[in-house]
Amino acid sequence: MSYEFHVIAMLIVIFIAALAIFLLRRSNNRLSIRIGLISWIALSAYFFIETIIIRATTASYSFLNQPMSDLGVTTCGTDTYVLASYAICSPYHWLMNWTFFLTGLAILIGAVLIYPLWPKVRSTKVASVFIGIFGVSYGISGIIPADIDFNWHTLSALPGMVVQIPAMILISIATYKKLPRIFWWTIICTTITSAALLSLFLQPVFTSLPGGLLQRILYASVYIWLTGTSIGLWSRKLSK
Repeated sequence: MSYEFHVIAMLIVIFIAALAIFLLRRSNNRLSIRIGLISWIALSAYFFIETIIIRATTASYSFLNQPMSDLGVTTCGTDTYVLASYAICSPYHWLMNWTFFLTGLAILIGAVLIYPLWPKVRSTKVASVFIGIFGVSYGISGIIPADIDFNWHTLSALPGMVVQIPAMILISIATYKKLPRIFWWTIICTTITSAALLSLFLQPVFTSLPGGLLQRILYASVYIWLTGTSIGLWSRKLSK
């Protein structure tokens, strides 16, 4: 199936998801919260799907050094995009791009629907907006693969590399007294994702740093944080 078909299908999914979120928030608060929690828990599936896609590549792929977006490149060969002078061939590129897209959408859905569970302070509202931006940024990378338009792919991905850090800091401030377990969990994950981002910035100087691994740590620490946080919020909700 063509790239255009997948884009149209993704846009349809966005429309359906937006309509569903609107209706859920208006009619059933308990159901909407559960769907939001499940959306974040489901993020753990990313790691299994990426493993399948890496194993299916027909050109050598370095988990340590190549970016995640290489798995979504829609063509095989060298020089498929500006920075890729090496060979890329990912037969399951369509699955990778859908995974990027649905992962971002799940993050956004959770940010919107889980919001009522947070302490009612301004910082959680701002943090939820940042988490939503993180999801949108990540999802767009699946809609626009690097070889289709490298500039838009890169520009849309940049907010998702940074915005999660202030979001996590604001959540830690809001949960310090009321949700101490989530507070400490957030502090740990914030430290990891911040260290990964700093290391990526230092990579041009310390060229031996494994860029692909650091990128995965940067995002994986957020996925794991969202998954763990949703489990913590769910157990607290059910214990009431």
